[in-house]
Amino acid sequence: MPLPDPFRIIAHRGASGYAPENTMAAFRRAKEMGCCEVETDVSFTKDGKLILFHDFSLDRTTNGTGNPDDFTLDELKQLDAGSWWSPENPGEGPPLFWDRDYAGEKLITLEELLDEFGDTLDTYHVEIKKPMPGLVPAVLQAIKDRDLVDNVIIAAINDDASLQEAMRIEPGIRVSSACVQRLKDVGPKAVEECAERGYHMVTLAAFNHTQELVDLGHSLGMEVRTSGIQSREHMIEGVELGCNGMTINWPDWLMDYVADMD
Repeated sequence: MPLPDPFRIIAHRGASGYAPENTMAAFRRAKEMGCCEVETDVSFTKDGKLILFHDFSLDRTTNGTGNPDDFTLDELKQLDAGSWWSPENPGEGPPLFWDRDYAGEKLITLEELLDEFGDTLDTYHVEIKKPMPGLVPAVLQAIKDRDLVDNVIIAAINDDASLQEAMRIEPGIRVSSACVQRLKDVGPKAVEECAERGYHMVTLAAFNHTQELVDLGHSLGMEVRTSGIQSREHMIEGVELGCNGMTINWPDWLMDYVADMD
C-alpha cells in the first residue's frame, strides 16, 4: 500500500515516549531518532511569555501545582519537569520508556525550541493551547523573526477563531483544525467546513478517524492526519486508513513500520 504524499511522522510533544514531554530533552530525542517533524503546545505565562505546555494544570508533569498561566516564566523555570514518572510508578496512560533519569529537566519556551533546531526540522506543528488575547500574534512573530513561516503549521482544537486570526495576520500560513466538537455535532460536514475555511489540514484522532472522513478530507484537497495514538494498533490503523501521518509519542515505531513496508 503506497503512503500518501506527504506522510508525516510527527513526534508528539517531542519523542515523549522516551523523555519528558515538551522539554528540550524530548525534542532532542526526536531529532536523534531521525524524526524531522515535532508537535508542541503553546500558551502565555502570566508575564506574556510563550511557554510550551500541554495541560491546564502543572500537577501531572512537574513538581508544581495550579494553572501555568498564573505563573511568570521565571517561576515556571524553577520547576522540575523531569521527575514525574518512573518505571516503578508508571501510573496510567500510554507506555513510557524513558532512557535515563530526567530529574531537573526544565520547561522551555517556543523561542528556545525554534532557536535550538531552526530549519533543521522540516515542520513544527504548533498548537494554540487555548484562546488567549495576543497569543496568536506573539506566536507568529516568534516564527517570522526566525524566518520559519514555511516550516510551521499552526494547529488548534475546536478553535476556529485562532486559526482564522493566524491566516489574517500571516496569509499563506498553513493551519490545521481538530474539529472534535463539530464532528460530534454535524459529522462529515465538519470536514467540509474546514475546506471551506481554507485550512491546509484536518486533524482526526484514534477515537474518530474513519475511512469516510479521511477520503473526504483528501477529496477536498486537505491533508488528513491522525492523533491520540495510544498503541501500535492505533498507529497501524491510521496508516491503513491512508492518513498523511500522525502525531505519536514513539516516532521510531512509525519509522520502523514504514521502513518495513518498502
